[in-house]
Amino acid sequence: MLHPFSFMFYNTENFYDTIDDPNTMDDDYTPEGFRKWTMERFNDKVDKLTKVIGEIVQPDYPDIIGLAEIENKWVMESILDEMNRKGICRYSFVHYDSPDERGSDVALIYNTQTWIVLESSPILVHLPGIEDRTRDILYVKGKTVNGEILHLYIVHFPSRNAGTEVSERRRYFVASELRNAVRKIQDENPDEKILIMGDLNDTPDDNSIDEILAAEKKFTNIVNTKLYNLLYPRFEKGLGTTFHKRWLLFDQFIVSGSLLLSDKIDCKPEYADIFNARYLLHSDRYNRIRPNRTYSGNYTGGYSDHLPIYLRIYLK
Repeated sequence: MLHPFSFMFYNTENFYDTIDDPNTMDDDYTPEGFRKWTMERFNDKVDKLTKVIGEIVQPDYPDIIGLAEIENKWVMESILDEMNRKGICRYSFVHYDSPDERGSDVALIYNTQTWIVLESSPILVHLPGIEDRTRDILYVKGKTVNGEILHLYIVHFPSRNAGTEVSERRRYFVASELRNAVRKIQDENPDEKILIMGDLNDTPDDNSIDEILAAEKKFTNIVNTKLYNLLYPRFEKGLGTTFHKRWLLFDQFIVSGSLLLSDKIDCKPEYADIFNARYLLHSDRYNRIRPNRTYSGNYTGGYSDHLPIYLRIYLK
């Protein structure tokens, strides 16, 4: 008997509340700020996100939902309230405020009937010699309904805004910290099952992922303790999750070989994909298809500048 169990990850594009936090650079996202971020616009974004959650793995709902660019717990509570209103019930969340200068965090929503959280913590990332602060890596250890333990890491690597040389060095460092965290788990038990999901701000063939995180591209001769990039086959086809002059696959699922080899879980690269419903896309003035953003210069009222990704596995 196989029981489907699904994950999704979504960079929500600056999901802020409307209140100015004096400790973070969120001034633009207030009613009086540059973005004119009102409760009406906030509620519309909540509605749009919960629509995606409700449709991404139909006829089911995701068991685990990783999110990036979430400001705080109040935003998370607003999302769960709307999920409940739409009948997507029995969910809770894990969130820690990170030291990110913009107040932008990662978070996890989970189905309390199919997943038990055993442990969670933020992994602080102190960029060496750099004044800028970045978001934490969120670590969550939990148990599925068939008793399997999974170690989840939800990540949002530093953006490319600072220029290639500086920003690349930052992503190398975060990738190294993530790899060290994974190795620590595997040193205790090489059979532990690992799943990394997030916006890595690099494509699967970039050095931060290919060399430092050492996520394998091929699925032959699988080794327990190696990492494997489930969305690499989609990347090879030229697909992406965000658009910067061209489609780039920044959002990825990376798993340990032990998860692929498990006799209690059926997990394959073909079970991972990009959710590209028509309403998540639009044509720009050059007739290029790209994500339907919340802001594109001015407020456009779309969903996000990223497409969400999903993964269905099957519990035996």
